Amino acid sequence: MISYIRGELITIEEDKVILDVNGVGFGIYMSLQSMNYLPPIGEEVRLHTYMNVREDAIQLYGFLTRDDLNVFKLVIGVSGIGPKGGLNILSQLSPDDLRFAVMANDAKTIAATPGIGKKTAVSLLLHTKPQSTSH
Repeated sequence: MISYIRGELITIEEDKVILDVNGVGFGIYMSLQSMNYLPPIGEEVRLHTYMNVREDAIQLYGFLTRDDLNVFKLVIGVSGIGPKGGLNILSQLSPDDLRFAVMANDAKTIAATPGIGKKTAVSLLLHTKPQSTSH
């Protein structure tokens, strides 16, 4: 597992960045919201990472904060939401916006994300809603 990568920001593409780490270029997928907070090209950046291993690909997903990474892991833990869907959600909603939607039971806001339907949004609400305990 790769917990984080620190390197020089070489390129920002549509859905990923390229970091040069000691002469090796790592392609790391990121949310559009996170990309807005990257330093200028040529500057050093550290990204917390999630590595997704499939039979046909190994992909890295990068996050500026551990909180963003933890929210991403929570989201992709929901049946029907993979890493790409999780990134789509975090491209549309900041982690705080997502928390507010969950607290408000607002499936409509979550379902406005491309590729996330109402059924998946409701499933996300059920999966991430804090459980109340009765005493």
